[in-house]
Amino acid sequence: MTVTAERFASVRLHTANADETESAGAALAAVLAPGTVVGLAGPLGAGKTCFVRGMAARLGVDPTLIASPTFVYLVDYPGADVVLHHADLYRLAELPEEAAESAYEGIGLGAAFVAGGITVVEWWDSYRGPRPETLVRVEFLIENAEHRQLTVVFEGSHTSDRAAAFASELAAAGLTKHG
Repeated sequence: MTVTAERFASVRLHTANADETESAGAALAAVLAPGTVVGLAGPLGAGKTCFVRGMAARLGVDPTLIASPTFVYLVDYPGADVVLHHADLYRLAELPEEAAESAYEGIGLGAAFVAGGITVVEWWDSYRGPRPETLVRVEFLIENAEHRQLTVVFEGSHTSDRAAAFASELAAAGLTKHG
């Protein structure tokens, strides 16, 4: 775990297959408070939707229901205790900045941010709206066909506590953090 600033903390890990990527998503979901926004960034095929499946399973949502909402933009999945809002901005990446906020409101993203559930946004690097109060950014790097490097950056209050809890969840799942 690396603490990078008072309001930022990060954990880096490697996954060797899709099951480990799902386990990392489950470990993150275990430490998130309602109202948290999780921004996923990385190239096509990096494991973003796989990661969301793990989060969903931990939140009491059937992971087989999870698919990238590229063409519907936003899907809500009621979980055991919270709603998982799953958004995909891939097709909105080229919007002019002045149109972005209205588009986000049109798909319900602004409402999801304040609805009290967990909101996961794929293609977070395309997001150009107001910064959420509590944000966790997950950056995916493809190392080879199976291996991924994930950097999880916690922003907002209690970042060190949340990063430490995430590291503990990773250890419990048999995943090792790096750096």
